Amino acid sequence: MAQNITKSKFLDLNCGNSQQILKNIQKYINKFDCPEMTLDLSKLNILDAAKVMVLSSAYHYKKYPEGKLKCRVQSDSIKNFVSEFSAINLEVIE
Repeated sequence: MAQNITKSKFLDLNCGNSQQILKNIQKYINKFDCPEMTLDLSKLNILDAAKVMVLSSAYHYKKYPEGKLKCRVQSDSIKNFVSEFSAINLEVIE
């Protein structure tokens, strides 16, 4: 089975609507082999970034229980915001 590999380090999330971003992430996870995935959420506000992080973590965990989802954010304060959620595959980077 052929493995699809992307050339960019981060998944491109240039649309401003968090619902559309989540749809794009879900399509990407379903289409590509991505047990380790990195999202750049640094352009989103804290609430949209948290929403995308937590839901993307759930989508990713469903397909890759041993995988890792790394999210790049604009500030470290979001780490405290999402720490209450049980997302063992989620890692926040700056």
